[in-house]
Amino acid sequence: MDLGLGGVSVLVGGASSGIGFACARAFLQEGAQVTVVARGGDKLRQAWETLEREAPQRVWAVAQDLAEPGGAARAYQEASAHFGPPLVVVANGGGPPAMPAVAATPESFAQAHQLLLRPVVELVQAALPAMKAAGWGRVIAITSVAVRQPEQGLVLSSSLRAAVWGYLKTLAREEASSGVTFNALCPGYTATERLNTLATTLASREGVSEEEIVRRWLSKTPVGRLGKPEELAAAAVFLASRQAGFINGVALAVDGGACLGFL
Repeated sequence: MDLGLGGVSVLVGGASSGIGFACARAFLQEGAQVTVVARGGDKLRQAWETLEREAPQRVWAVAQDLAEPGGAARAYQEASAHFGPPLVVVANGGGPPAMPAVAATPESFAQAHQLLLRPVVELVQAALPAMKAAGWGRVIAITSVAVRQPEQGLVLSSSLRAAVWGYLKTLAREEASSGVTFNALCPGYTATERLNTLATTLASREGVSEEEIVRRWLSKTPVGRLGKPEELAAAAVFLASRQAGFINGVALAVDGGACLGFL
């Protein structure tokens, strides 16, 4: 199936590893021109070099911290200067610290806002004018299954990722007649560096082994394994495709069946 992404300018956040890197690779495999964005350093350089070998001249790296004020707008401007205005934006980044609800302070919620909600708003504000002018665009946020089923010990992620989803859902009603769609991908337990860090944090807090934490996660996942970043990436590429133009305002769980709700 030709997904209609050949030559399309795509911006992927948090693309030096994990789900973001897998998304960048998947878009390149569809013939897109991809700007990978991360905070910089060796990880971004290595990711860029790897992808450049696979898709010469179709990948560009931008070192920007999307959580810093203006960082997302600067990343969008650099991507636009190199490949033209991105018509597909994958908003992705790191997660906030794990903590129970009783430990969360107004300051920790403000920091989580900077990390999770602000970059999405800034990217949308930067990208939407060009998308509307083109009559076509895709905004996809990588959130979490916590959007649909809040997770104990992850109050900041559960709260602020839900805020991201509320923002996109509103945009989906207000702006979709322009040809732009707004969707979220909600990963379950996926094999990434972030999940390894979370296992370490929870194991230390509870006085159990990291293996026990992983066993708990697997027990909540009907398919009995962790997800693969490539599986999230495949879903992102389809949501960005021409064929997915009637899919709008959806929070798609890619979680192996972990979410228990009907909706």
